[in-house]
Amino acid sequence: MGKKSYYIALLFSTMLVFISGCTDLFLNPSSSSSSSSSKLAVKISSPKSNDTVAYAGTDISYNVSTDMGVYAVELYINGAINKWTPANSDGSKPTIPLTLDSTYINSRISYFLIYYDKDGSSARSDTIKNVLITGVPPVTPYNFSLLRVDNNVLNLSWKDSTAAGQTGYEIWRKRGFYGGYMLKLVAPPGTYNINDDDAADTTVYYYKIRSLNKYGTSNFSYEINTYGDGATHSIAPPTALKAVAAGSTKIVLSWNDDVIGENYFKIERRYTWSNYITAGLANKNANQFVDSANGLTPSTGYYYRVKAISGIDSSWSNEVYVQTPSQ
Repeated sequence: MGKKSYYIALLFSTMLVFISGCTDLFLNPSSSSSSSSSKLAVKISSPKSNDTVAYAGTDISYNVSTDMGVYAVELYINGAINKWTPANSDGSKPTIPLTLDSTYINSRISYFLIYYDKDGSSARSDTIKNVLITGVPPVTPYNFSLLRVDNNVLNLSWKDSTAAGQTGYEIWRKRGFYGGYMLKLVAPPGTYNINDDDAADTTVYYYKIRSLNKYGTSNFSYEINTYGDGATHSIAPPTALKAVAAGSTKIVLSWNDDVIGENYFKIERRYTWSNYITAGLANKNANQFVDSANGLTPSTGYYYRVKAISGIDSSWSNEVYVQTPSQ
């Protein structure tokens, strides 16, 4: 072979290697772990490695730095391309749903994104690994409420808008504002109330509920408690409220102030068959209030309760009953 023929063959071989490498990179962008622009980067914030997600309805949260306008985003699952998503019509980066079919349930996947700029630059995210795919967990029960049936018995009731597939309900209870929650009761599916037969009326209890199915648990409901619902439950209520009739038209109330930073206390009063009305207010840090000549009458029974008012309000204290003597 002459020198000229040798150089032509060498040049042709070099071009084949270059074209083959470029073709491979174009067809398999995952083979490149860095952006063609050193300033372009894509970072996934969720789901992260070792997270657990439902097989449908989970969006990938990601951020891009120094982009020149998005062209498209590719999603790769277990090393294979799953979805190519163009930019939104307004030019913003698209939402990338991590939506899988039910065959992925109880399996683990890895995934990454490749982001393409309008200027031809691209960047690949880190690979998110070991993501557990589950079914759809249930929704949170609502209208959670309680009713005292007896001195030691409370009935707890709730509603559930998507009860199909539920395997039961967990009712968690804590003793006092500063107590810790523990699983107290488990209700079977298809039931919407249950009794707590161990709830003495001399103790304050808090409750919350969540539903179960084979894919997990719902979020917990809001708290309810035996002081009465109707507050944020974010600050402690007054405790150990007591009432003593000091005369036919005078009642002395006392309580423990377990609140830090209250602005004042609100005292309410009712008859046996009436609604509560405001009987008066007490200054912050107070632990006593005298209800005197403020609509009181001799030989009459009254109920009282107290709550602390701050930037948010506490729940009501325990309810007490007292009867004024005859004149």
